[in-house]
Amino acid sequence: MENLTSCLVCGNTLFTPLFSCKDFVATGELFQLLRCNECSFLFTNPRPSSNEIGKYYQSERYVSHAGDKAGFSFMYKLYDAVRDFSIKQKLALIKSYHDGGNLMDLGCGLGYFLDGAIKDNTFKSIGIDISDDAINYVKKRFGYEVKNESELDSLTQNSFDIITQWHVLEHVHLLNERMQQLKRLLKENGTLFIAVPNSNSWDAKYYKEFWDGYDVPRHLYHFNQKSFDALMAKHGFKVVDTRPMIFDAPYISMRSEVHKGNRLSFLKGAISGTVSTINAVSKKDYSSLLFVVKNR
Repeated sequence: MENLTSCLVCGNTLFTPLFSCKDFVATGELFQLLRCNECSFLFTNPRPSSNEIGKYYQSERYVSHAGDKAGFSFMYKLYDAVRDFSIKQKLALIKSYHDGGNLMDLGCGLGYFLDGAIKDNTFKSIGIDISDDAINYVKKRFGYEVKNESELDSLTQNSFDIITQWHVLEHVHLLNERMQQLKRLLKENGTLFIAVPNSNSWDAKYYKEFWDGYDVPRHLYHFNQKSFDALMAKHGFKVVDTRPMIFDAPYISMRSEVHKGNRLSFLKGAISGTVSTINAVSKKDYSSLLFVVKNR
């Protein structure tokens, strides 16, 4: 385990404990969440090191690695259907900023968004991931060659018009180094599309330590709008738009109900997710947020 002694966003060394969360996916271990007293950045601490984190992903209950396996529950099937619809929405948003260019899907996972982007044929798209299993899956499932994250620093400077990270940034150990890589690789008029769970959402406050958006210890950071804006500003970026990830609220709430051991988790989660979305309308604090980010 490793222990952070200063905030990765603002450098402050004073933190307030929030509560402990259980790893509901792989090990059942407890992990502490700390909030920076200065910028409100919330993070998992202590946390597994980059050499230790791998075992926490080794579970078929981890949805991002579920793939198309038969026999999974209705919740997983729903996840697949919503994912396919969401890909079309994401591409439509990207096209509203760019009518072509080079796209990098950083943390492409099992390659579904990458596949959608390539088949759409608007952008010249590549995928990058840290997981050899994911890279091999994309090759087998779609026939695409995906680069390993270790190759990021060898890519040509200012070579991408669009860089997407769909629920990826919260997993990255070297957070500031990742932001520096994005700064180097993005063209001057390029755009980042970054989706993360929102720890200030209604469902996060309602479910507390059972909230699936915390997903410790795989999620190292738990952003809200304030802390995300601060991180972007630190690295010379600005948030130009914030969009809701509408389908995340009911899905996260359903899984949170499962974590609590409640019956009728699908129905209760659907209700809670709807309530969360309604409550988010005024302050835009949706369960998950998609930030559109440009160079300053």
